[in-house]
Amino acid sequence: MQTLTEKRVFGDKSGTTELFVASETGLVGVSVSADQIGEFGLVHQEPVGAVAASDRGVVIGTGDDVYHSDPTDAAAPRAQSRTFTPLGEEAFGRAVAVGWGPEGALAADAAGTVARHASADEGWTPLGETGGVRAVDGGLVAAADGVYRLTETGVDHVGLNDVRDIAGHGRPLAATADGLFRLGNGWQSVAEGAFDRVASDGHGHAHAVGSAGLSRRVDDENGEWTPVDLPVGSSVVDVGYGGGLVAAVTDDGTLCVDAGDGWRHQLLGVRGVSEVAVGAGSDAV
Repeated sequence: MQTLTEKRVFGDKSGTTELFVASETGLVGVSVSADQIGEFGLVHQEPVGAVAASDRGVVIGTGDDVYHSDPTDAAAPRAQSRTFTPLGEEAFGRAVAVGWGPEGALAADAAGTVARHASADEGWTPLGETGGVRAVDGGLVAAADGVYRLTETGVDHVGLNDVRDIAGHGRPLAATADGLFRLGNGWQSVAEGAFDRVASDGHGHAHAVGSAGLSRRVDDENGEWTPVDLPVGSSVVDVGYGGGLVAAVTDDGTLCVDAGDGWRHQLLGVRGVSEVAVGAGSDAV
């Protein structure tokens, strides 16, 4: 078995994309050049249940706090060498979901309270409560009792029920116990069955994880969801977009990456995998 310290040689450093995998072992940072999976390593050594990445940095949720890695940290030019510090002077506590909203980092606790950290001066500001948060993306929250939209005054319920995940950029997509839904003139059903995860590039391309496995769509308006065959036998846990690629992670800790020329995969050597986040970059195709 290859270890977390394994290193591979690939293209120029300027052409890399950062990926982050949350697991019970900790947070794994992975550098990818196109679809070549390069160096990877454990960058936060405690159980991490949630992770989100953008051009504003990487934010993670653990059992006792929310941590952040600044994208301008010159000492950490690669994903596998990033350092994380607590976000805010007062500990947030256990975070079940984290994300980036229009005005700053977002986090939710086990009680369903959603909070925002816009600046060091403000700290964590509670925005409202839901029936139990599952995911946060953009200005939307996926919760046990539906989808919520973040507003200037709090959170507003905007429909659906038993929502497991949300893709909040472009035309939003929601993964629920009853199927996949797209937000248009209300929530419109686009696929039947139970779905746990959904991700999109905001421009019509999307992947989802359901009871039948991983599926994809390439046309936001009329495209059908078609099955995706990965070169591994384990079940997909999460999927994400960014940096010109799509990434999926499986329950045995295998990372799969596709930059347009087929899937490449790498066993990361961690257990209890929960999420994958892809750093900012050009859109996947």
